[in-house]
Amino acid sequence: MLQVAREVFLERGFRATVLDVAERAGVSEGSVFHRFKSKEALFRAAMQLAADDVPKLLMSAVTELDELPVEEALLRLSSALLEIGRVAIPLMMMAWSNPACAGPPDKNPAKYREFLKRLATYFEAQMDAGTMRKMDSEVPARVFLGSLHHYCMTRVLAGPDAPWIMPEGMYCRGLVDLLLRGALTAPASAQART
Repeated sequence: MLQVAREVFLERGFRATVLDVAERAGVSEGSVFHRFKSKEALFRAAMQLAADDVPKLLMSAVTELDELPVEEALLRLSSALLEIGRVAIPLMMMAWSNPACAGPPDKNPAKYREFLKRLATYFEAQMDAGTMRKMDSEVPARVFLGSLHHYCMTRVLAGPDAPWIMPEGMYCRGLVDLLLRGALTAPASAQART
């Protein structure tokens, strides 16, 4: 049943219902609810993601950047964060829409701040190495995360086959290019030297 649920949730995203899962699995909806008390519980079990897993996955993704060139590191991180977001964002949406399912407040906001600090530290190291210009390192960290979060939310809400959504790889390359090179054209004196 969990394999079928995973397939349904990955195909249909947040809009998939317990009935969709039950029909595909060939069981009654009541049978599913007998094993899992809520859609969120079914989703978590199918996606094999506990509440504490998301912060660990985020920290793991940013820890793997240190030995890579900055552009490659950010492309890898953007792909990893979008993969995490595909599962984590629907879970967050379900928890927000049904606070009774979410349980008591947990330590995840503190863990998210720790992740943001770790990502800002990565950008600070790039600035110290001269690969990025000096600025408040939390700004590129938040711009990077916010852009990826928005893209992922759009994918979740619109569905994976929405024709108006830019392909993931193209979006990630564009985001990294914009973050590292900016949107302004080079000054005329710099263009003349090249």
